[in-house]
Amino acid sequence: MDQAVTPNDFDFSHAGELGDRLFPLLNELRERDPVHWDEKSRCWIITRHADISDALYGRVPVSNLRLAQASISAIPRSQWAEKLPNLIKYSPYHITNMDPPNHTRMRGLLTKAFSRNVVEALRPYAQGIITGLMDKMRQPGEVEFADIALALPGNVILKLLGLPEEFYPRLRVWANDVMVGLGTPNPDAEWVIAADRAFAELTAAALPIIKNRRETPHRPDDFISSLVHAKDGKDGLSEDEIVGVLQVAVIAGHDTTANSMTLGIEKLARAPQAWAHMAAHPEQMMASVLELMRYSAMSTAQNRAVAHDFEWHGKQIRKGDTIFLMFAAGNRDPRAYANPEALDLSRPNDQSLTFGPGIHHCIGHLLAKMQLTEFFTALTANFSGARVLDDEVKFANILAFRAIPSLRMQFQPR
Repeated sequence: MDQAVTPNDFDFSHAGELGDRLFPLLNELRERDPVHWDEKSRCWIITRHADISDALYGRVPVSNLRLAQASISAIPRSQWAEKLPNLIKYSPYHITNMDPPNHTRMRGLLTKAFSRNVVEALRPYAQGIITGLMDKMRQPGEVEFADIALALPGNVILKLLGLPEEFYPRLRVWANDVMVGLGTPNPDAEWVIAADRAFAELTAAALPIIKNRRETPHRPDDFISSLVHAKDGKDGLSEDEIVGVLQVAVIAGHDTTANSMTLGIEKLARAPQAWAHMAAHPEQMMASVLELMRYSAMSTAQNRAVAHDFEWHGKQIRKGDTIFLMFAAGNRDPRAYANPEALDLSRPNDQSLTFGPGIHHCIGHLLAKMQLTEFFTALTANFSGARVLDDEVKFANILAFRAIPSLRMQFQPR
């Protein structure tokens, strides 16, 4: 008999210790108590695909105006200005923390800047990086794949934003500090302070580039130039809004893609039939990548604030409560997917929660998909398989986006 879920199982301040044990725990909870109050994490855990979709599409009263309760409540309000000045200043300008009508305005301007043309202009650069990575992976002996995974989106995001290569070593530090501090229920105070420090460094890096783009003609294939010059009539983005966009772009624009590569290849190495399918059907790579992302569950959860009291599955949900939408559970809900525990590269993924459908659908999804399809196409064309060398795969202590910080592998060239 499966072990029953207990409150200690969902101590999300230690999410990394769960690893893949997260899946059976969430599966059991989804069937037993789909709207579950967790006393330790002080939040509602939502696990059914339909309920998560209702929240994402605005059919239940939840809000993205969530900073105070979900993150910085670890710091007394009287100390916010002193200890969290960057979070206080810029978090309201993060599109992930907005509701309509501000969100509608910001998304419209960002969509103009983050166009398909911008993504396609980066494709040859990404292909060049991937060619170099294939050469490194072809060397005999073990490969630290976490470094390989970071190299592609890390360099692409620096290229996209015009940041110098000297910032490359800081990318993972920034991403980890922000994800731990802002993506975990009831984070420790020092975690939130570290997230603020990461945003301070990002801001210092971004401001000179923004100034440069304001003083030069618009380049449609340049993301920051497009942000600076994006207009809807006379409306444009302020400097603080652009900084907020870049803070989110740097973190979400490289870390989630690197995590998708590492989690995906760890699963793919253990599924030779899926590897062979990807090699034989490169024209279906987008569908294969989406299924690999569903199955490996990089995108684990998103939090929301409750806008006003309502009843959900017989539970009284109160204004100000925090809810966590468990994408990892919804993407394995048998009500939405046949045989959801299987990695089935032929299945349709039009209901996938991975990129957050609804009004907050990931703006950078085209960039992520371009890199992932290019990488896995090259991977399966150049190698017949791979072996995970670690006896135990260890996960980072992050809830919102699962990550494997180290993964030793060996690849079999064709």
